[in-house]
Amino acid sequence: MSRRRSAPAKRPGGVKVLGGCWRGRRLTAPEGARPTQARLREALFSHWGDRVNGSRVLELYAGSGAVSFEALSRGAGFALAVDRSSRAQACMRESREALGAEDLRLAAAVLPGDLERVVEGEAAFDLVFVDPPYDAAGVGALLGVVSAVVVDGGEIVLEHSSRRSPPAAAGRFRLRRHKRYGDSALAIYT
Repeated sequence: MSRRRSAPAKRPGGVKVLGGCWRGRRLTAPEGARPTQARLREALFSHWGDRVNGSRVLELYAGSGAVSFEALSRGAGFALAVDRSSRAQACMRESREALGAEDLRLAAAVLPGDLERVVEGEAAFDLVFVDPPYDAAGVGALLGVVSAVVVDGGEIVLEHSSRRSPPAAAGRFRLRRHKRYGDSALAIYT
């Protein structure tokens, strides 16, 4: 009996890479995902600027992996995209193959409990992007766990609902900047 592998459910049109060597290329996005809006990604990478070059990037609740692919496109040395959804994993694998993104590692995890296991053996990260569901509980605790895998001088960016205030701290990191973009907001911890 042969089993047909079902294709991942995809969002029509996907998500576009905004800059770097893959600019304009489309990524596969899982159906029902809420990919980070183009204007938020543009603001994020404008803020990170040249810090992306050669950096190690961690993206949690990655969905389509848009931030990881964008970082690699703009010169990051390595990216780890984490999402527990098998559909998200399948979509990111498809995009990774289409782009030839060898420096992208994918991991499935239930956060924050499995984060230590996922990053075990990895060097610390320079830049971290966290995009949990907007109604997720325990974001402060998650950020505390995340802060343990970030280098001194690194940065954590949380995407969240603009209707909620972000935590004032992320472990040893403190909220330094908070910017709203319609229904979404970015909280930057240094």
